[in-house]
Amino acid sequence: MPNIWKAALRDLEEKVRTDTFDFWFKSIDFLRREDASVHLTVDDDFFKAWIEENYLDLIEDSIETVSGEPLAVELIVDGTEEAEADDEQQEAEMVQALDADEEPVAARVGRAEQQEARTDGPDTDSADAEQVDAPLPGDEDAASDGPVLPEEEHRERVVEAGLNPRYTFEEFVVGSSNQFVHAACSAVADKPAKSYNPLFIFGGVGLGKTHLLQAVGHRIIERDPDQHVVNLSSEDFMNQVISSIREERMNEFRTQFRNECDVLLIDDIQTIAGKDATQKEFFHTFNALYNSGKQIVITSDQPPGELPGIEERLASRFAWGLCADIQPPEIETRIAILEQKAESDDIDLDDEVALLLAQNIRTNVRELEGTLVRLSAQAKLMDQPISKQMVADMLDRMNIDQNREIGVDTIIEKVADYFDIGPADIKGSRRPRSISRPRQYAMYLSRKHTEHSYPELGRLFGGKDHTTVLAAVKKYEEKIEEDPEIANLFEKLETKIFG
Repeated sequence: MPNIWKAALRDLEEKVRTDTFDFWFKSIDFLRREDASVHLTVDDDFFKAWIEENYLDLIEDSIETVSGEPLAVELIVDGTEEAEADDEQQEAEMVQALDADEEPVAARVGRAEQQEARTDGPDTDSADAEQVDAPLPGDEDAASDGPVLPEEEHRERVVEAGLNPRYTFEEFVVGSSNQFVHAACSAVADKPAKSYNPLFIFGGVGLGKTHLLQAVGHRIIERDPDQHVVNLSSEDFMNQVISSIREERMNEFRTQFRNECDVLLIDDIQTIAGKDATQKEFFHTFNALYNSGKQIVITSDQPPGELPGIEERLASRFAWGLCADIQPPEIETRIAILEQKAESDDIDLDDEVALLLAQNIRTNVRELEGTLVRLSAQAKLMDQPISKQMVADMLDRMNIDQNREIGVDTIIEKVADYFDIGPADIKGSRRPRSISRPRQYAMYLSRKHTEHSYPELGRLFGGKDHTTVLAAVKKYEEKIEEDPEIANLFEKLETKIFG
């Protein structure tokens, strides 16, 4: 059976991005099989909860693919009595597998990649920055509060660091699409250079990357005012490199970033693609800070391995720590974002108006908030409240189609009704076959009959990871071709959905 798990890992590696596979799946070990279930060990409770919520369907599908039989997966936290309750042979295999995994989760994330990447040059011979376990989200003891500055002095530190006063954790709306990256940023802010270093945040435009990046800086200054935080865009970094070269003050530049900086926050690193001199300078700055135990947080529109025009040695360093992606928010989070924006800007926002905006502006938080601000200005000029008709007219001017075809919620509702379960079951995390199979059917049909991307579908199915949807779609694309009974079942489901 351990060989089956190795084969399942190979199958998983083909379905997910390399950084996702390395972080979430590589450290999972086979423990034992009991009847129709497979027991696997994971590192800690955080890993267990996250994998159960986002990747369990994907793991079970891979195991079924390679074994030829459906097997339920049970995740057990390594080191617990349950994990050790096995015969001597299985225990010996576990010990052998875990010998290399004794270091904390945060340090282990990029260890193998670090060793390989450090052959790039002599700059990184210094000892690694100390890393310890990251606090779990909600851990009240994650960090002790440092000295509190007077409000005016605190504002001065924030301005000196280049931070937007509004980009704090308190102003950030958390949903299933950004929960993990928010937790990672909180851990880094509570224990700079002790949790995930570097922290690499990537995702599309207008999703909150800059907000979270700067929230880290705010929290660090709040808890330890002596920490020197530097926040700037990669374009600003490049401009400073150019001006320092032109004015022959590179030594001053290097001192500023390598010796006088405790926390470096760099936004939109993709901007330096193809800029050789800037990349070289950033490479040496990164090495100096990392080897001095200083925290680095970077944002980008792509994961490290997919950044065009970025030197390989630099991209490899970005992947040393934790790479966390931020996805477009699900509709509930979009509504919450609108409500918070309305409250902070004193905008009178009707529930139906909020719903209409959230239904139509789905992939860009910045555009969502900007549209609300424009509607508010229009309403004030016309001396009337924001109406649904006003929203519809605005969406028309933005070329947003408000007459979409059948939606995911309708597909989920019809599939759930066909199998006599509730839509909440399909969106939930319960795993009996009577629910997991209809869930996969609905995922396949949603991908086939809507224009939603895999990440969007994952969110609409209760915050699942996009790879779970991808696996379901690929599975039933093949089965429909091979199995007439499955093809007939989907014909019946489509008849029920479309009438």
